[in-house]
Amino acid sequence: MSQETPIYVKPDTEPTSLSAFKNRPCARVYTDNYIQPTPGEVKALIKLCNWSQTQVAKLTGVTYNPLKGSSTVRKWQTTSEKEHRDIPYAVWRLLLVYAGVVKPENDVTTMNSRSTEID
Repeated sequence: MSQETPIYVKPDTEPTSLSAFKNRPCARVYTDNYIQPTPGEVKALIKLCNWSQTQVAKLTGVTYNPLKGSSTVRKWQTTSEKEHRDIPYAVWRLLLVYAGVVKPENDVTTMNSRSTEID
């Protein structure tokens, strides 16, 4: 039996601290009512961690130009429909782990408990 975690988020507001990400739908495990992060949430996480586009690109394995940053990272953060690209779940989860927002061992525990519910 799964228990819903309440979400204490004002609509259309971006997190102002790393701990503010913990109860957001974008910080949930993929199988646990995960919702894709908004461009603003991606941008807020990067800003709160003081990471540059190049640093994020190096952490996630996407292309970058040492002088110009990364167009891929920029597209994850843009609100322009034409330019925006959704950040892949695994990449987002990795950034949350690097930021200390989530712990991989908790993900494994959640996954294991979900698989025993299905089995």
